[in-house]
Amino acid sequence: MKNHFIASVSVIVVWALGFASAAEPKRAIRPEDLADIRGVSDVQISADGKRVAFLVTEPADPEKPQRAGDTNIWIVPADGSDPARSFASSPKKESHPRWSPDGRYLAFLSDRGQPFGEGKEARPQLFLMRTDGGEAEQLTNLKGEVLALKWSPDGKMIAFTVRDPKTDDEQERQRKGYDEVNADHDYKFARLWVVSLAERKVEQVTKQNFEVDDFAWSPDGTELALRVSDTPRKDDLSWHARLVIVRTLTGVVQRTLAQNTSSLRLSLRWSPDGRYISFGQLAATGISELLAIVPAAGGPARLLLRDYPGSPRDAQWEPDSKHLVVECNVRTQDKFFRLDVATETISDLPFGSAVYRPEFSLSQDGRTFAFPNSLGDWPTEVFSWVREDGPHPTAAEKPEGRQLPTRLSSLNPQVAQWRLGTTKEISWKNSKDGQIIFGILVTPPDFKPGRPYPTIVHVHGGPQWAWWNGWLGSWHEWDQLLASNGYVVFLPNPRGSTGQGWRFAEANRDDWGGGDFQDIMSGVDYLVEQKIADPDRLGIGGWSYGGFMTSWTVTQTNRFKAAVVGAAVTNLFSFNGTTDITPSFLRSYFVDLPFRRRTAYDNHSAMTFLQNCKTPSLVLHGDADERVPVTQGWEFYNGLRMLGVPAEMVVYPREHHMFTERPHQVDLLRRVLAWYDKYLKN
Repeated sequence: MKNHFIASVSVIVVWALGFASAAEPKRAIRPEDLADIRGVSDVQISADGKRVAFLVTEPADPEKPQRAGDTNIWIVPADGSDPARSFASSPKKESHPRWSPDGRYLAFLSDRGQPFGEGKEARPQLFLMRTDGGEAEQLTNLKGEVLALKWSPDGKMIAFTVRDPKTDDEQERQRKGYDEVNADHDYKFARLWVVSLAERKVEQVTKQNFEVDDFAWSPDGTELALRVSDTPRKDDLSWHARLVIVRTLTGVVQRTLAQNTSSLRLSLRWSPDGRYISFGQLAATGISELLAIVPAAGGPARLLLRDYPGSPRDAQWEPDSKHLVVECNVRTQDKFFRLDVATETISDLPFGSAVYRPEFSLSQDGRTFAFPNSLGDWPTEVFSWVREDGPHPTAAEKPEGRQLPTRLSSLNPQVAQWRLGTTKEISWKNSKDGQIIFGILVTPPDFKPGRPYPTIVHVHGGPQWAWWNGWLGSWHEWDQLLASNGYVVFLPNPRGSTGQGWRFAEANRDDWGGGDFQDIMSGVDYLVEQKIADPDRLGIGGWSYGGFMTSWTVTQTNRFKAAVVGAAVTNLFSFNGTTDITPSFLRSYFVDLPFRRRTAYDNHSAMTFLQNCKTPSLVLHGDADERVPVTQGWEFYNGLRMLGVPAEMVVYPREHHMFTERPHQVDLLRRVLAWYDKYLKN
């Protein structure tokens, strides 16, 4: 009754807001608006293809400013016959909804349990809830944090990973003030556990000192494929992991199938016939993640799609074990297609997706898809698509006579009240070598062709990432906020980005700030020639690698009147020794360690050329950022101050590389908008 009431109220609110938006004039987006958008993630379809579960991240509570918004589980019929409704919600956080093979239960993680010790916060544990109603049952009560879960194929067991807790002695020492950190010692590993549902018996599977980062059941349930690394360090997880097979109940390693595996995007998947495992394999350079399959019994791995002009981001087996359904980033959108693993023949599916974190879920018979998607004028929602009987349609056969995806949720009706920019894909050529580059252009609501506008270049992070032709509005994506307030926003995907194949993604190797910088500046020239961008009112900004490119750009040219340097790498030499991804990240891009190639590292660092900078720069950074330490921001900011260049620096306490606290997100967006307004409009 409670869930049906919530669903009914949601429908009324959607109707009421829609009516109000039709009667009232639309307004410009405010920073608070973007911080209060509901988020969608972890979309999971039931095995029978009839229901979809997903996570909804609620706006943060203003009364608890240091706590991120709660995450709750929602479900919806896959055919859209009823509105989406809250399924498992509490004042705590739910995550990882996973259907049992028979669809009778939903397992999930939650920190709603009782904490260990007085004054302690509860750690996420494993819960089980009947899908036809009832209360959630707590299956585990471990001292360690439960991280992820997967059902066995027969539905009799659930495998899950647990982070080692601090020992009683460690907790007592910490209580007495002995909280020193001994680097590269005393690792807390994620280990594999299982619970038998018939007996509610919880057992630890892996006792070896290695980190379990990903896992997949064999079809007969006797074995598990694990992606493991020798330590939990991010460097080892990302560049030095291996694929092993263990016995389900003993954890004994049976065989090692592959080295240098990657789970940046591609998860482990066991084919239904048990013969193969699909996974992410690092290229020889250690930069790109390639789709691969390996015989489960042992043998050489085979790389797939090496010549495809896109970047695989997810792949799942069809029931025949002969095809993989692949989600692949192509230019500025994700495409879905069937891949014949024997011949590598591709059959396009007639829909795509444009979201920050790509994912999809497939029913057991391979006919029904569930996935998140967005467009430029609405944030991410949940969609489904049902394959019609007969062969899969090709792109040429679509759209006539073929069913389009069904939208299953409507979580942010307030967006209809806002003045939104128009988003579209554009392309241009690098003026030096003729390489075709793609990107996104967001124009303001009142945009008039032939009239130059103040224009912001927004560079993405990574560098192996890409902007998408969908919703671009959050604390990290400033683009709809800027467009709504009168700016043209240009989002390039220069060489080094995903979306044009692995060779393009590695084309900035040993060349940060070279060809990629020229790609971006050629795009700016194109927009000026088209009388879209005002050459006297240009700004630039970005986060992470986008921050690097911003700091680099303003030391190479004075064309930009304002810059926002977010979580930026500004000194490659000092960055290498302080980031949590040392040494493999930079060594992959710059061929060797900086001590043996100091000149190359210095020649691609903004700090080396800082004396050239005249651009007023706003430096933003999280104080607890392990990926790009805040010292990178301090180097740049203090250098500009010494040189007399207008600069401000704002450091956000407790924030890591990605911000979670609502007041910080709102403050960041306010400062970004105000900085550009100060130098480009006044």
